[in-house]
Amino acid sequence: MVDHPSHGTSGAASGDAPGDHRDVAAELRAAAAAGEPGAYRSYAELLTERGQLDEALPWWARAADAGDADASRTLAICHKDRGEFAEAERWYRTAADRDGGCAFGLARLLQEAGDPAGAEEWYGRGAALGSVSCTTNGALMLAARGEWDTALERLAEASAEGDDVATRTRKVIEDLLGELAGWRDALAAAEAAGDPDAAYEALRALLDPDRQGMYDTYPHLVAEAEALYARAAAIGSVKALVDQAIFVSRDAARGDEARALVERAHELGYDGAAFVLGVWAEERGELRAAETWYRTADDADGGHFWACYNLGVLCTRQRRLDEAEEWLLSTGIDPEHWDPFSESEERVIRALEDVAAIRADPARQGSAQWRDRLPGLRASAREGGPDAWYAYAEALDHIHRLPEAAEWYRKAGTPRALLALGRMLYGSGGAKGTLMVPYYEAAAGEGDASAAYDIGRIHDEAGERRTAEIWFHRAAGLGHGGAAWWLGWTSEERGGDPQQAERWYVRAARTGLVPPAFLAGRSMVRRGAHADAVPLLHTAHDGGHAEAAYWLAKAVRGLGRPEEAERWLRTAVERHPQVLRDYGPMARQAIPDPSRN
Repeated sequence: MVDHPSHGTSGAASGDAPGDHRDVAAELRAAAAAGEPGAYRSYAELLTERGQLDEALPWWARAADAGDADASRTLAICHKDRGEFAEAERWYRTAADRDGGCAFGLARLLQEAGDPAGAEEWYGRGAALGSVSCTTNGALMLAARGEWDTALERLAEASAEGDDVATRTRKVIEDLLGELAGWRDALAAAEAAGDPDAAYEALRALLDPDRQGMYDTYPHLVAEAEALYARAAAIGSVKALVDQAIFVSRDAARGDEARALVERAHELGYDGAAFVLGVWAEERGELRAAETWYRTADDADGGHFWACYNLGVLCTRQRRLDEAEEWLLSTGIDPEHWDPFSESEERVIRALEDVAAIRADPARQGSAQWRDRLPGLRASAREGGPDAWYAYAEALDHIHRLPEAAEWYRKAGTPRALLALGRMLYGSGGAKGTLMVPYYEAAAGEGDASAAYDIGRIHDEAGERRTAEIWFHRAAGLGHGGAAWWLGWTSEERGGDPQQAERWYVRAARTGLVPPAFLAGRSMVRRGAHADAVPLLHTAHDGGHAEAAYWLAKAVRGLGRPEEAERWLRTAVERHPQVLRDYGPMARQAIPDPSRN
């Protein structure tokens, strides 16, 4: 379910012609100022429709203080969209004990904040107030921890109330439980026959890529799958040990337990175990261990396709180009005769092309300057401390001797060194972003804006939007322009809040970024702040933004300078073909044609 703010239920505010809006606004403002019943809300709705959220919020607050629960909910949503989570929670709580919509919003907020107990409490209280959405989401929380029967009962109640989400979810869970029963029966038959191969085959569908999303939605299934694979392993399926470990590894705190299971499978002779250990080592940034395990997998298997591919990529990152090419060709893919419809073959061909491109570009192989400095830096590192160790690691990093660089960065151990290590491992590929976050945290804690921004970006790429937003706010507060730009875009595109977006764009523009300077200037022109827009649009134009000339023309025309506006329009006409090329044919209808102005 999606929570939306109240927008425009007042016919007078939204239905009149644009020329009449000034009179309507004046009437509504006067009524609201006089405290007439319903006027706070009507005026707040009008301002919200116009994108004047700053002006609307105080009137929403007056409506909420007067007992309007929907106004409380709207305030909470607006503050949540602005990343002001504490304020959002405060407004939800003002009406959550008497309004199902606010109870639902509060429960969602708590759930996203990692407070499942609080979320479940408020879903339950919202359901008691008649919120079908609360009934459905509360049932989903029950299903997530395996209370299937109760969850299905609640979903049936919500479905009877007309909730399509509940109807679809109930069918999904019923189908899932049927499949789970089938897997259990097939495993039991294999156990009775003492057949480890049949036991493993009985569970093969559990790791089907198309099913992976269900483990995020219903985490209890992870424990169910782990237990089933443990039973298969108990009757001798070595492969089942690895798949059991894959489910165990979903809990970061059980990483050592997961690796022990796979190592045991390797000791028992399962060739694929070494490959899994290689992938996990690479995700953790343990490059030497990853290479060792990939080589082991290839040796044991007599030619493991993906081990060879990963070794090729690993060597490419370290600029061991001859080895990289050899490993990639060891996959058996012929560069002259390969299947363009095969994703795996295409990946090998693209990797070989990357090797060739690096060979042809000496700049991508590490500068001679860093190589020349290496002996002196090595000598200093042997005798020095953290600063010397960092300097030597940095040189190794620049010439792509990544495993050695990682060792010296770790030895230095300073926030700066750990940040460089995290960036090296994540930036070179292979390492899992969320596993690298601890390397960034010390620098971010010392006020490094770029480190805070990188943490936000990692969480954003992992789909962890709330955590990302918290870190982007922190980075923007430290002066990071990219973070402010992200927050502006999010405010405008997701929150429908152009005023908040404009403020963030201005902050981003102050750091020298051209695109947010343009976005801020365009926003100001649209609301009539022409004088404020001009310097920002000049910055954007001087920075090469092709659209800036058109909006500069509108700004100076709004300031009563027609001759200057005409000059900018001529520039805009000249730039228009470039704008169309930049945006592509799909955007042509949305881009104003300056020749018609």
